[in-house]
Amino acid sequence: MIRQFAKWMFACGMVVGVFPWTMGCSPSSSSTEETATTPQQFVIARGEPRDRLRQIFARYRGSSYYQDTSEVVLRVVPMADASSELFSGGKQEQRAPFRVRWTGRQLDVQAYSVRLRASEPSQSNQVELNAWFDEPETRHFDSQMLVDVWQQPENQRLDLDRVLADEVLRSKLSAGLAGPPPQLEWLFAGDPMSGIFEPTAKLKWLSDANFAGQKMRRIAAETEGKSYVFWIDPTVSVIRRVELPLPMIEGLDPRQSSLTLEFRRAEFAPGPGEDAASRFDFQPPFTPQRVSRFVPVPPPPPSSTLGRRLPNDAMRALRPDGEASELVVFRLSEDEEVSATEPRWIAAAITQSRQSNLSRVRWVVATEDAGFRRELATAWSGAVTVLDASSLTDVFGLLRLSPGCAAVIDSDQTVLLTERQINASSVGNVMAALVDDAAGVDVPAKIQADYKQLSRAYEAELSKALQQ
Repeated sequence: MIRQFAKWMFACGMVVGVFPWTMGCSPSSSSTEETATTPQQFVIARGEPRDRLRQIFARYRGSSYYQDTSEVVLRVVPMADASSELFSGGKQEQRAPFRVRWTGRQLDVQAYSVRLRASEPSQSNQVELNAWFDEPETRHFDSQMLVDVWQQPENQRLDLDRVLADEVLRSKLSAGLAGPPPQLEWLFAGDPMSGIFEPTAKLKWLSDANFAGQKMRRIAAETEGKSYVFWIDPTVSVIRRVELPLPMIEGLDPRQSSLTLEFRRAEFAPGPGEDAASRFDFQPPFTPQRVSRFVPVPPPPPSSTLGRRLPNDAMRALRPDGEASELVVFRLSEDEEVSATEPRWIAAAITQSRQSNLSRVRWVVATEDAGFRRELATAWSGAVTVLDASSLTDVFGLLRLSPGCAAVIDSDQTVLLTERQINASSVGNVMAALVDDAAGVDVPAKIQADYKQLSRAYEAELSKALQQ
């Protein structure tokens, strides 16, 4: 059984450690003689590593064409003594899209959930931006598509600050573990990655190494206590790979784990017949609501089970000893990749409850995987009741609790809260419900009232943002 710990790291909004690309620097008209040379003529020689990196970034900045099929890749290897509820299955790998294509008049970006196109029609100084989010879980951000048009001075390179002016778009583009695509800074910033050129930064050549069957030159850069390694194709002066600092995660083996950007098929000129093959599919799978700005969407409505009392039979299945106490039930996902990450959040919730002196709470975790049940029961040593999910079918039917969901039940058997995921956000909601309940708050009524107010506010903001 292989379970993946890494998947949560690429979830939108879960920024564990963002790579500090400096985005949106002012445009620069500077260029170098390398810009005009063909890819076959441009050969990186050794020398001062700062000078070489500046030459490389100047090549990006002066290019009229660039494309790649890049990905951000997290490879996880746990320490031998890592806790089993945090890591299971040994070495793991997770990938997310990080593609960029620039033709001189059109920019396409596919990064995390973001789909973006900024185009300037021929013989026009007008730029049109279209952007949407590939998020089925939010109905693609309620089918919103950002549409913006502005005038651009003649012969001026695309203004990245203007492209990323929308706060939600900028946030989504930076939401993953690796931050925003650095290709955007390399292509459009006036002084890309200025931090690694500070006097305090340390740059040095490393020995050559192979990537994708080719020998690469490597430059290591250390700045502000963080280290990066740039893998450079010496024949075309394109960056093929960047090693990023690993996030601080307990149990991670830093010697064997890695976080990298891999720029496959990165090139400054389209090859024969490659243009059509590399074209981005930008058509959204929905009928767009054209908006002048993205409006954050509210979560799905609360479950209709809130405020209902569960029958005695259901409660006996969840707490066989009959002790009257608040109950938190987690039904783990049936997807092995997801279910391996969920115990981490459950452990965090238990720790928070102890810190908040919520000592009467009982924690129940249910999974159909017998091996995983044994693993969790051993790891938690009785602090959590681990049950067979297949024996709780009737209970889950009453709660309308699908795999990968959670519920909070009061000591009087009233359903206080249900959550559709087990992650940092839902754990925070679970803790808020427990604290409010302990303070005598009618939790279901409060949730319903808060949601109605949130929905009204969203509809009002959306109506202002919608374009005719």
